[in-house]
Formats: sequence, C-alpha cells, structure tokens
Amino acid sequence: MMRIDHIAISHLHGDHYLGLFGLLSTFSLLGRTRALNLYGPPELEALVLAHEKAGESVRGYPLNFKATQTETPELLFEDGSVSLESFPVRHRIPTTGFLLREKPKEPGVKREWIRDWNLSLTEILALKRGEDVDRPDGTTILFSKACHRPPEPRSYAFAADTRYWEKVAEWVQGVSLLYHEATFDAAMKDRAVKTYHSTAVQAARIAAQAKVRQLVIGHVSARYENADALLEEAQEVFPNTVAACDGLVLEVPAAC
Repeated sequence: MMRIDHIAISHLHGDHYLGLFGLLSTFSLLGRTRALNLYGPPELEALVLAHEKAGESVRGYPLNFKATQTETPELLFEDGSVSLESFPVRHRIPTTGFLLREKPKEPGVKREWIRDWNLSLTEILALKRGEDVDRPDGTTILFSKACHRPPEPRSYAFAADTRYWEKVAEWVQGVSLLYHEATFDAAMKDRAVKTYHSTAVQAARIAAQAKVRQLVIGHVSARYENADALLEEAQEVFPNTVAACDGLVLEVPAAC
C-alpha cells in the first residue's frame, strides 16, 4: 500500500471515507515521506485536519488536496502515462464518479526494419510520430508497414453511489471497465429512486448505452445473501458483467 500516491473519495457517506483516517495514520507510522494526493468533496480536507488535531497526530508527509465539484466533468490529474477525471453522478449528497485513462502509446518500429534498412535515429523518431520517411535515393519507408500498431489505451470508470442517470453513459463512453453500483434488484426500482441508488438492470443499461467492454456491479444491499440474482438480471441486459467481491482481481487487456 505504500505505493499508493493518489486517493479519490466520491462522497462523504461513511462507508466511502471513514477508513481514510486510519490509512493516512498508517502511512506516517510506516515512515512515509513522499507526498500523497487526495481528491474529494471540499469538506473532506477539514475532516482530515480535524481528525489529526483531535488525535494530536503528526503527519510525516505532505498531503496535496484537490477539491472536487459536481457541476461538470473535471481533470484532476495527469502525467505522461494517465489522466484522472471526475464526473457528476446523482446521489443524496454531492457525489462524483471517477475516470482513469491511459495515455496513447507511441507506435513501435519493427526491429527487422531498423536492421534491414539501417534506419537513423531521425528516421526512427519520424516513424514513431506516424510519418512516412522519404529517403534521398527516392525510396519511401511507410509508417504503416515499418511500425507495430500500438494497443488502444485502457480506461476504468467508477460510478457509485448514484441513481440511474443517462448522463453517466455519455461520460464513460467506450471505457474498458466500468464499475457501477447495483444496490437493488428490478423489483425494488421505486426504492432505488427514493434512496438515490440503482438497480442491477439500470447499471447494465448504462453499460450498454456507453458501449463499455466490461461491467462490474457492486454496492449490493445487505438484504441480499449474495449478488447472484442481481448478476443474472444485469447479464440479461449486458452479458459481459461480473459481480464485485472482496479480493476480486480483473485483468483489463489492451485492445489491438
């Protein structure tokens, strides 16, 4: 867990943030000095500081806090590899979803082309930019033949807690993996509306509308012994659905 540098909190209901205080304290106990980036509702920063003050805690590392907002999607972080965005969802209190995207990778030049054509560094860089290379002798080295096509960037979206809202499908369009809450079964649709949650069928509809590659449902009400019935309902609408459980690991293969 010491590899964690970014934590995103969707909203301030206890099941989504109360564990944060212990984690931040454990980082200090383990000697962390590297800065931690925290994203969440504006009130979250004050809660963290109040907790530290009440316990006379001394944090041994900087905490960079970025407040989220629920009006429009927003870029929270990016580097050369990934970007992290928030987007609004509909819940009883201000809540955001999150979208993590890989940045596109450069094409790779085939080794045999580098060897056989004795490509210079300038020519290699041009090909990696997607350009054809014209040589002084009149020959042209085509990017489409000399390079490997890079894999499509992968993406992961998190939408919980939220009432069914078709806008979410717009913001997570085409993602590789979508986690969407599925608190209730279809028979409890009215309860879902009243409590600002979704049914498994509604989660599957968002996945279908967004044309995602795979859906994970979770946040299942404690009234159900397991998620089997909800999973079955979701799969009738969106077959490539799995149910979240503790310790579940999903691979997100790159699409070529």
